[in-house]
Amino acid sequence: MAKRQGGTGAMMVTGLARQGSRLACWLPVGVALGIAAYFALPEEPPWWLCVAIMGGVVVGLALLVGSRWVVAVTERAARWQLLGCCVGSAVCALGMGFLLAFAQARRQPPMPLLPLESMVVEGRLAALEPVIGRHVEGGASWRVTIKGAVFRSPWWEGMAPLSRSLVITLPAKDIPVVERMNPGEVVRVRALLRAPMAPSWPGGYDGQRAAWFSGRAGTGTALSPVERVDDAQADRGRWGAIRGQVARQIEHYLPGQVGAIAAAVLCGETGVISTQTRQDYAASGLAHLLAVAGLHLGFVMGFVFVLLRRGMSLSQRLSAHWPCREIALVASLGAGVAYVLLTGCHIPGLRALGMAGLGVVAFLLGRRVISLRGLALVALALEVASPVVVLDVSFQMSFAAVMALIAGYEPLRGVLARLGGYGARSVGRSWGQRPPWWRRMAVGVVMLVITSLLAGLATLPLSMAYFGAFQPWFVLANILAVPLMGLWVMPAGLIALALMPLGLSAVALRVMGWGIEVISWLARHVAAMPFASWPVPSFPAWDVGLFLLGLAVLCLWRGMARFCGLGMIGVALVLVWVVPRPVMVITTLEHALAVRQEGEMRLVEGRLGMPLVRQEVQRALGWQARGVGVPFCQAGICRVPLKAGQVILWRMLEGADEVLQPQQSQLCAHVALEVNVREQKPLCMAAQHVSIEDIKREGSWAVYDDGRGGVRLISARMWQGERLWVGPMGFHGVPPLPFAKAE
Repeated sequence: MAKRQGGTGAMMVTGLARQGSRLACWLPVGVALGIAAYFALPEEPPWWLCVAIMGGVVVGLALLVGSRWVVAVTERAARWQLLGCCVGSAVCALGMGFLLAFAQARRQPPMPLLPLESMVVEGRLAALEPVIGRHVEGGASWRVTIKGAVFRSPWWEGMAPLSRSLVITLPAKDIPVVERMNPGEVVRVRALLRAPMAPSWPGGYDGQRAAWFSGRAGTGTALSPVERVDDAQADRGRWGAIRGQVARQIEHYLPGQVGAIAAAVLCGETGVISTQTRQDYAASGLAHLLAVAGLHLGFVMGFVFVLLRRGMSLSQRLSAHWPCREIALVASLGAGVAYVLLTGCHIPGLRALGMAGLGVVAFLLGRRVISLRGLALVALALEVASPVVVLDVSFQMSFAAVMALIAGYEPLRGVLARLGGYGARSVGRSWGQRPPWWRRMAVGVVMLVITSLLAGLATLPLSMAYFGAFQPWFVLANILAVPLMGLWVMPAGLIALALMPLGLSAVALRVMGWGIEVISWLARHVAAMPFASWPVPSFPAWDVGLFLLGLAVLCLWRGMARFCGLGMIGVALVLVWVVPRPVMVITTLEHALAVRQEGEMRLVEGRLGMPLVRQEVQRALGWQARGVGVPFCQAGICRVPLKAGQVILWRMLEGADEVLQPQQSQLCAHVALEVNVREQKPLCMAAQHVSIEDIKREGSWAVYDDGRGGVRLISARMWQGERLWVGPMGFHGVPPLPFAKAE
């Protein structure tokens, strides 16, 4: 037995030694696991736990340093040295991730108390942007971000400015007035404010957590036009103002959805894109073309590099005496920086810019341009700067795609070189002896297909998890649309950007619009194909983590053990179909009830309309939605049967207790849960109850079959836990009022 254990340990250490420098790529993975561990806790960790973790980090660091400095004189000592380095690094990474997330959460300013009535808000205008996918009154809704806000009311006289920002939605008719304002100006508007929203169902999007880490105090709806109070602090040189001017010029020459897509890819203004356009692009697997990411940055830098490189090569003097390739590469990086600033510095753009910067530096130093270690360094920098970014879908999808591309092309590099005629014998070929054009084109087509497959397969489970749909035709759509975007749309758009200061961008924008029309036509037709989009159920958070960990093992590990990552990915994709699902959801949005029956979602009407409820619950749970219908509901009471035989009693009207009392025994037969959205006494005393007070206090509810003829209830607050961004029961915020004046 001891011999076998020694052999197993030797194999493990040998596998670690085979990784070499690849072990450094696991540092951001360990930090991400530590960050995820903090957010997975059911309550805030006590200080003693953080101190203990800090002590563990110190011990791990000591183990790492000691293992590095000890000189191994025997093979056994070398194995222990390597194992000590790996264990010490893992402990440090996990502990640092946890502590970084803990520190970021504690650094956030407290959530303020917002007035319940309409209030005149005065503060500094920080941003003006359209609301994604929301169109009312014949145009898109817009929102303004106000920082340092104060409430102009006698009750709030002398309050300190809010340390968090307010996001207020404006109707389209007020946009012409606000567009003439500049960031930094002091503005005033009457608005109805509301605190950040809790999850619309237990397990859904947590708006409170997002607001806590983004610095938002809440949102609101404008009740009056925005007025300028003071422009002394206006900053007219910011990139936001330039972004708005570019978007207005694009809208002038390219009206409608063509202009909206052009503004999205050139300056990051995605809010004017309609819901139908988003659905067409999502169903065809082309949604990534509407969001600025590494693909667009690659097109920008590639176009600038080729343009400058070919332009300088026309001069023999420049080609002979200047490093034209290096100059073009640095200039293309500068163009990439400007593009990321223009589009708003989103996480995917920053990740791609970091990778591009490392690649340029590596090329100038004669090192490998694109590597997994460079990707790991960028990921680690983003995690240290903002640990909560690990939970962001764009962070996960962008790094998953790039990691799969780098790891996937490693074993294919030699095959593609031989396919294109760039084998060992072609190293010394001159320009006229290059491989024929058809071989180079064949390699380009093959690389396009491989890129679409690798990036698409790596991000497909994440797309299913976060957007609730599976698009089987994404490879076909990307093979046709991505070359059009890179060779037609983006070059024309960049030429238009360069000509805008001269007022000569009309022709280039129209050429760009023709290309966008072709891509939109392709998206519509692919979206209309059979089985273009299948709804899928939501993924638990731990299931998404298991998939990402399996993908990391598959891409980062060297040797046959890497294929264990495929097993982890397969387990993650199988478990999503077997985990328990709610049989009913009671959402706080319009007090609606969603019931799963025969694989479909049936809706019981609440007080208001149902579009928001239907969209949120169907995206989260992958249910097809339709109404319950009249036979289930009579006189304000709905008896909703569940699959396991239980009955849910849903009460919607007030003042019916006297009428219902004679029928109490009949109504309460087999009732496992009574849901009352009005302030009434319970009708079925033997059943569990969810009242309107429970919904107000605990948020939305999910109902599960307990397997014993009853039901199990989980509220949104139970799912969130006792965290800083949730607050204790009855939490409303910290009043930003001044201290009482001394007599």
